[in-house]
Order: sequence, then C-alpha cells, then structure tokens
Amino acid sequence: MTALLRTAPWLLAAATAAASLPVQAQDSGSDTAQIPETPAEAAPDGTTAATQIEPLPLWSIAASAGISNRDDGPDGTWEALSLTRQIGRGYVRGALMRYHGTLLQADTALPSDYLVGTLAAGGNFHGWVTDGWISLGRQDYGKISTADGSRASNGATGSTYFAIGGDFGKVLPLGHNWYLTPTATVSYAHGKLLRPAPTGTTFNDVETDEPTWTAGGAVRLDHAFGPDKRHYAGISISRNWTSNAVSAVHPISIDEETGAVELFSVHYSDSWFEAGATANMELTPTLHLDVFATRGFGMLSGNTTSGGISLRKSF
Repeated sequence: MTALLRTAPWLLAAATAAASLPVQAQDSGSDTAQIPETPAEAAPDGTTAATQIEPLPLWSIAASAGISNRDDGPDGTWEALSLTRQIGRGYVRGALMRYHGTLLQADTALPSDYLVGTLAAGGNFHGWVTDGWISLGRQDYGKISTADGSRASNGATGSTYFAIGGDFGKVLPLGHNWYLTPTATVSYAHGKLLRPAPTGTTFNDVETDEPTWTAGGAVRLDHAFGPDKRHYAGISISRNWTSNAVSAVHPISIDEETGAVELFSVHYSDSWFEAGATANMELTPTLHLDVFATRGFGMLSGNTTSGGISLRKSF
C-alpha cells in the first residue's frame, strides 16, 4: 500500500512566519524610513527622523488573515492576532494563529485545524535586518471524508506542532526612495499527519511523523511614495526548497488481530520559485493597512496562489 499526500507542514510553517514577523526599518544614519521586510506586516511607524515631532509608539497590535489556494486543491486559511513591543531598533512579538488546511491522500480529504502560538524577535541594525521565531501549537484532526461519506478518526484525534526559524538580510538604498533587500531564510517544522485506514478494513487510523526543513533566498524591491513617503509598494522573487513537499507511506507491519499498523513515511524534497507583491499603507499616523499576494511556480504538490491582509494599530 502506497498513499501519496499532496502537502506537508512547510505550508503551515510559511503561514506561521507570515502571520508573526514584522517589517523592518531602514537605518542609514539619520534617515529611518520604514522598509517592508516580510509580506504580512510593516513597521509600526512610517515616519523619517526629519519629520518626527513626538516619540514613536512603542506598542502595536495587529489582526491578520490570509488564504492559500493550491491548483486542484487543497486550500488553507489563517487568522492571527499579534502584539509587538519596539525596543530601540529591535522588537519582541507574541502572536496567536489559527490555521485550517485540508490534505489530500488519494481520494480521501483530511481536514485539520491548528492553533499555534509564536514568539518572535529581531530588528534592524544599521541596515542589517534579522528575525527569529519559535512556534508551538496543537493540530486537531477533522472528519475523514471519502466517496463513502465522512467519519471521525478511530485512532489519534490530534497532535503537537512545533516550528523554529529565522531570516537575515540587508536593506540597500538605491536612491529616489527605492530600496533593494536580499534575504535568506531557514526554518524547521515538526508535525504529524493522520493516515486513514483503507475503506472496508478493520485497521486503525495511524499517524506519521513529518519533520520538514525549509530554506529560501529572496530579493525584494520597494518604493516609498506619498506626500511624506509613508506608503510602500514592493515586488519580490524568491527561490525556495523544502525537504518534505509530498510524502508517501508504506506499511512495515500489520497486526491482523488488533488492527495496529506501523507505517514508514517517505519524504520527497522540492524546489520552486515564488513571485510576490506587497503594499503597506498609512491610513492615519497610528493605523496601517498591509496587503500581500504571492504565486508559486514549479511546485511538485501543485502551484499555489496566496494572499493576506493585516490591520495594525500603534499606541
């Protein structure tokens, strides 16, 4: 028996990072124009040192949501709340995210809901930008759906999810309010996937471990515009790699009396390109709206189109 699963924990790891990481500020002497660094959010303020009259807010709260649509399915959605504290050129952040995704295994749909907490920290240090994050959460398995109907798992009902990662880059001013930011990112995620027993058998549903390494390199071009150059629009291109794009399972042993099945999960790596666009808008001096959209190309498990929106309030 071989069952191919068309997605893996790297998709959730990407959503976790997008929901929890900030946008960094450009530091070039006295000019502190804010430069977007990740698609989910922008820095808490959009001012320059020359226009600052009052101290900048030290706290910000953000509500975010996003969706990822895979060609021929499955899709994923996420919502997040985060609280950030600025500390000089750095920040610390706590975020709570809900992620819903559906995995496809042959003709079987396997929905799951994740609740993930993330602690992140980083900053901009004279134009060098870095972020790091660690996440811990819970995955709850939904009903297993096939052509014969749906049912709850007769094995595990959920599992623990863990992820850790970071990025590092450099903001390069190009002049005339244009900025180029190359970055490198690496992350590790560990979750489990539910493998349903074949229809018509007495075997129990079982889980497989799904450790996943992900790495990528990106180049992003941003432009500051508007009367005070407090709005930003950007485009990006990245090359990405994961150790677990799709996985196949093979039975090691089957106990006919108890229905216990021991499975071995084989993971297949993949690399792909992703293009993105972002906009970071200052609605008021303390209220910002951020949007992003990305498209993946050449993905083994199916190309994806993703989008997200975030509303941030500084205080």
